[in-house]
Amino acid sequence: MTNPDSPVIPDIGINIANFSVLRNEGYVYVDKTEFVHEILTGPRRRLFLSRPRRFGKTLLIDTLEDAAAGRKELFSGLAIDRLRKGAEWPRSHVLRISMNAFGDAPSSLDLNLATYLQLFAKARGFAIKERNSAFSLLETIDTLYWNYADIPIVTPGIRTKDGLAADRGEIIVLIDEYDAPIVNNLTDPASLEVAKKTLHGFYNAMKSCENMIDRIFITGITKFSQLSLFSAMNNIMDISFESEYATICGFTIDEIIKYYSPHLDAALAKFRNVMEFGPHFTRDLLIESIADHYDGYSWNGVDHVLNPLSLQYFLFKHIFDNYWIRSGAMNFLNQMNVRDDIFSKVFKGEIQFSGSGDIQDAGNAEPVALMLQAGYLTVRKRQVSDKVSQLYLAVPNKEVSMAIVSNFVKTRVIPLISSGNDIFTLERCREFCSFFCQGQLSRAEELLQSFLTVIPYTLHLEMESFYHVFLLTIFKMCDFITLPEREIAQGNIDLVISSSEHGYMVTEMKYAKSDNASTDRPVVSDSPPGTIISGKDNRKLDYCIKAAFKQIIEKEYLLPYVGNPNPVHAVAVAVCGRNRVRIRSLSAEELIQRSHEFLRLEDGQEDQHTCH
Repeated sequence: MTNPDSPVIPDIGINIANFSVLRNEGYVYVDKTEFVHEILTGPRRRLFLSRPRRFGKTLLIDTLEDAAAGRKELFSGLAIDRLRKGAEWPRSHVLRISMNAFGDAPSSLDLNLATYLQLFAKARGFAIKERNSAFSLLETIDTLYWNYADIPIVTPGIRTKDGLAADRGEIIVLIDEYDAPIVNNLTDPASLEVAKKTLHGFYNAMKSCENMIDRIFITGITKFSQLSLFSAMNNIMDISFESEYATICGFTIDEIIKYYSPHLDAALAKFRNVMEFGPHFTRDLLIESIADHYDGYSWNGVDHVLNPLSLQYFLFKHIFDNYWIRSGAMNFLNQMNVRDDIFSKVFKGEIQFSGSGDIQDAGNAEPVALMLQAGYLTVRKRQVSDKVSQLYLAVPNKEVSMAIVSNFVKTRVIPLISSGNDIFTLERCREFCSFFCQGQLSRAEELLQSFLTVIPYTLHLEMESFYHVFLLTIFKMCDFITLPEREIAQGNIDLVISSSEHGYMVTEMKYAKSDNASTDRPVVSDSPPGTIISGKDNRKLDYCIKAAFKQIIEKEYLLPYVGNPNPVHAVAVAVCGRNRVRIRSLSAEELIQRSHEFLRLEDGQEDQHTCH
């Protein structure tokens, strides 16, 4: 029986972009209405905001619509209510257009826009002639402007018969995902031109009746400077990278602690009841893990926000997963013309970008600018000198980092090395997996090294996650049960491979750069037989193996498998340079017996041996 005195925990409301539903039905709402107040009352009346997909832009538009329509009752207790200090709210007609609602075919965009405006008018009791979208827009705004007091305000939460009267003639225009017809056709030049032509006429029409529009607020993923929206309406202010609006979409750590506190407690209780985390797992560790996965987005290099979609799904499911990526984020990345060397620069932290981040030509977009605006890169630091903005970019968090590497390996590396050679084949991959699980490590090393050797230099990302994902992909291709990036209280296990025959292989990978300039006498390594590795690289491999075992011991990676009837092995995989490999495996009992040997290893013992 429910205790009537216990507080009601509001539902999370995943994927609900309707402000009135969130407020009326008791869902969590992270208060962003201070921004809404500024947009509706501030001195700048033409604003554009770019944010990645599924980042809360539609909810922001919906909140603006309700506030502009004067639905004061929905905002009780929120920041905008306090800022307006109980005064009467002005009521305006709102023309809201969501460009992503009109399909992907540019050939029907003009007709669909015109039809939408006709339905908009009909819902408010007036009619417009059947014309193209530009004329339909002109007639709609003109009618609202001159007959504002006689036309009821209608929003998704107000029916026509209940609509209030507007008390001002100027209309507020809200356009959500203005660039959807462009973004959806980036790889089709002919369709792209049709979309651009339609939008050119539509936004030129909006410009021509601008004196009847009080405010315009536009959102999108990308800013295409040469699109008529920005060339014709040259008074639109881009607030995407302004510090004042840095946290307008997404959640800060302070906001999730404030608004999602009961849900954090529920997740913490769940985690404490599983062996991987245990009763000593703290709230601070939970928040740190959440931030590691989903935080890190910044548009000014100072203020950071979490991905709202991933955060909400995590608090609902209590499982760390790539929720934003799974929602289709990789589709957009695959449409971009991203050169292979860009990925290398991204993960080496060498990405710099000068200017505003605008994209001049939608048909020939700069991939770094697209990746920044789409959420695959974020601003780590921003410097302004001589009125030129220099942006230093990075991957925001673990969800995005691992997804980009995984996508790169699956879509570029694997197809290339699988085609036209007899080295990387499914049969040889199965041999490798068999040797790996059976402890025939010299044979496994030999095969893995041969696989890495056929990867072209331009496709190598010399970082641990690249080799981690490559190894994971091989096991997945061979239908093994794999668990990558398994979260436990002390950290993440790189990879757990399980087999009914061979038990669990708890695998930790380490990577070290090769010292090609080494003058040390080359040595013959025992892995694989006959391979000549420089003395320094050989020591690096040895150091990385020991460091991997040390991490498995210190972070208690084997603990979740203690007491399991199946065998448990700790596996250390080291890669040096692009294709020097060493693999070592110890049973859980052997690792315990030799633990003193690995725990003696000091972190950063020798700079040249440092592995990651």
